[in-house]
Order: sequence, then C-alpha cells, then structure tokens
Amino acid sequence: MSETMSTLSLKRLFRFPFQAPNWQSRFLVGSALILANYVIPIVPGIFVAGYALRVMRQTLAGQEPELPAWDDWGELTKDGLRAVLVSLVYFLPGLLVFMGGTAIYFFGNLYLPLATSASGKPDEMLVALPAILLGSMAILFISMLAGMLLSLLGAISMPAATAHFVAQEEVRAAFRVRQWWRILRTDKLGYFISWVIVAGLLAVLYSGAMLAYYTLILCCLIPILTAPITLYVLLVGAALFGETYRESSANQLNREQEEAA
Repeated sequence: MSETMSTLSLKRLFRFPFQAPNWQSRFLVGSALILANYVIPIVPGIFVAGYALRVMRQTLAGQEPELPAWDDWGELTKDGLRAVLVSLVYFLPGLLVFMGGTAIYFFGNLYLPLATSASGKPDEMLVALPAILLGSMAILFISMLAGMLLSLLGAISMPAATAHFVAQEEVRAAFRVRQWWRILRTDKLGYFISWVIVAGLLAVLYSGAMLAYYTLILCCLIPILTAPITLYVLLVGAALFGETYRESSANQLNREQEEAA
C-alpha cells in the first residue's frame, strides 16, 4: 500500500459514509434493507450488494467515495445478482466439502447402524459400530477443517475477483484468476493490509455490538445493532478494495511501460 494511501486515504475511507449530502437517509435505507434480510432472506441483500458495487466503481475510477442515491433499482438488482454469483462460486468449494462431510457423518451414524442391526447379526454390529462412529467423526472433522480453509481462501480472493469484474464490466472476469492476480501481485502487501483493516473493523465494531447486547440484555437489539455495522464495513471495504485494485493496476501499467522502454 502506497504512502499516500496509508496516510491520507484511510481517514477519508473511514469517514466517507457520513459525509455525503443526505448521508443519513441513504445510510438508513441501507441499514433497513440489511435488517429486512432477517425477515425476507436474500432479496434485500441483493440490493445492498449492488449498492456496494456502486461505491467500488467510484474508487476504481479514482473518484472520491460517497454514498450514492438509492435509485435505478434495476441496475442495483443486476449488480447485486452478479456480486452474489461471484460470492457463491468462490465459497462453493468450501461449502460442498463441509456438506459432503456432514452427509457422510449422518449417514454413518444413522443409516449404517440401522442396516447392520437389521441384518440380524448383533455381534457384527458391536464390532462395526465403533469403527463407523469413529470414522464418520474423523471425516466430519477433516471436512470441517478443509471446508474452513477453502472458505478462507475464497473470502481472501473474492474482493480481488469482484474488483476485477467491476473494472472489466464483465462478470466472467471474476474467474480469470491469472488476470486479476497479475494485477494485485504488484501490491500484495497493500491487499493484505486492506484485508487486515476490514477484518479489524469488523471485529472491533461487532465486539462493541456484543458488549452493548450483553449490557442491555435485549435479544431484539442484535439485528438492530449489527445492520448498520454490516453496512458500514461493507461500504468501507468496497471503497478500500476498489482503491487497492486501482493502485495495483496503475503499478502494473507502470511496470509494463518500464519493461517495454
């Protein structure tokens, strides 16, 4: 991450959700949509995802980030669906591994003992049952670990892939790993710092929300507290990764020009 980015841009990125004209109403709409996601799953979240891509486009274009108006809902839906598709693909391997291990675990613990018992050979059941239980537990543990690692890799890659498809205005660009990796590897440290900042914001803000929850002891406050926090982190993250991608793209262009000279 460049010195300019570290000393000037970060403060601007942290503050921009609260500085645009009419930011109160725009932030409230986004928070309400996230809150509505608890009642009507997926659909409100699609609008919020599309809104985050609008913010990312601003920093990709070198503009000052600000909260855009909630308009052109058709475009928001289109962008949101594309963002959700990219997320699903990058998280799918971890999800499939975890679901597969869970299925084997339940199959081993429920179906196989019943099948062994129905065979009319209790001695064989007593021998097989511990092995089945231990084996299924081992598979579940391995699948959970592998699923978590794959999901982590997906989470690390997803912002870069998203920024690449937004920059290229083509959703397939998100899956051209060599292209976006060639861009971001020019500033791997900057990308890592961006992830640390977003994860740190998420941890600090959600810790504060949990502290307020346990202080007030009101379960209904959890969605109300976490909705604006989720929106804030999502918007700051979109702006931050957009700017990181833009800087990396400029670095790559300069490097190619130097090599060509």
